[in-house]
Amino acid sequence: MSRYFVRDTPLADLERQMMAVPNFAPRGHGRRVLCSYRPSATDVDCRYCLQYGRRRCQSRTCPYLAERLEAGAVTMEELITETVRPWKHLPLKQRALSVARRVNSFRFEGTLHVVRMMDVIDRSQNFAESTWLAAVYLLSAYSRLWEQTSKAVWRNQIDFDSVRLNGLDIQDYVLYRAAKGIFHGTLGTTSEELADPELVSDDTLLLVLNAAIIARYGPQVMRVGRIEKC
Repeated sequence: MSRYFVRDTPLADLERQMMAVPNFAPRGHGRRVLCSYRPSATDVDCRYCLQYGRRRCQSRTCPYLAERLEAGAVTMEELITETVRPWKHLPLKQRALSVARRVNSFRFEGTLHVVRMMDVIDRSQNFAESTWLAAVYLLSAYSRLWEQTSKAVWRNQIDFDSVRLNGLDIQDYVLYRAAKGIFHGTLGTTSEELADPELVSDDTLLLVLNAAIIARYGPQVMRVGRIEKC
């Protein structure tokens, strides 16, 4: 049975108005408004967080790291610390955290590294997956490695099977293996190798850590701090 008694009569509109909720405008189709809000550093100040108490954060991990990253209010040390937290190899974690404490910004291996990265990103029309971008970041770090791998790189794809490496030093090989591993969702090189300072230099380890946070958090991490040479 209909809720209206005079439906389909000249009094239908009047009855509908009488049954409407007082002081409320009737629903219409309206207009959709897309939110363009972007958080600022003040908006994500840790002092306003529910996890903050006794002058420090009470949580082991920051639940709003992505929002703080977008607002430019997160440090490289925090990003690296959160990235290596689930790693099981204790010597590697300890070395990674030690390296992270000395870093205050995302770092490239010189101006040419930036140029090579930007050239690839422009050719990919900015539709880059994070794991692909992290692998390209490693492959383009050194000119010798990039000369032997660049032809295997195109948008969101890297044909590692077509790459033939020769005449490179150990640091180049470490970066290549790490790039291949990260692209396929693993670390690539062994934890024991990365934990050994005699085999893998601090600069190379830092590049691998930077690539790991690109793969996890996306290209916005490259804007943390200022660009410096390793």
